[in-house]
Amino acid sequence: MAKSFIEDSTKKLKELIFEYEDFLKDDLVEYKANNLCTNAWHIIDWILVEFVNIHGYQNIGDLRISLYPRCNSLKIMHDIANSSKHNNLDRPKAFIKTTNIHEGDFCKEDFSSDDFDVSRLEIELEDGTILDFNEEIKIVIEFWKSYFSNDLAIDVN
Repeated sequence: MAKSFIEDSTKKLKELIFEYEDFLKDDLVEYKANNLCTNAWHIIDWILVEFVNIHGYQNIGDLRISLYPRCNSLKIMHDIANSSKHNNLDRPKAFIKTTNIHEGDFCKEDFSSDDFDVSRLEIELEDGTILDFNEEIKIVIEFWKSYFSNDLAIDVN
């Protein structure tokens, strides 16, 4: 049986939080963004196996479908994680058209990305909606913290 250095879903989440904090130090590094998506997405696999007695799902697809209404940004994680792994996506969830680095007019060290046009990683959906990657991954991190705390009664702080 194959094993990883991560023993359980709580450690998997803590690893994700650590990676997220590291990413925020230089949030234009695409491989770090891809890794965040992959790890944020695969927590579902860990939860399926470890907490079946709590969530009651035997099938990964049913568990995913139950989580999407609670955190729609998981669909973004799904599409980026699976696209970066397979270079193709047969069953997209978020319908991403492109991902890219938006080159802003202002230095992000001097201005907040909420207030000025600074460089950032962007996700464009097929309907033309532009999403800020930092916002999407933040939503997912906060969702997982809440899920562990409220649904699984696990303190991850």
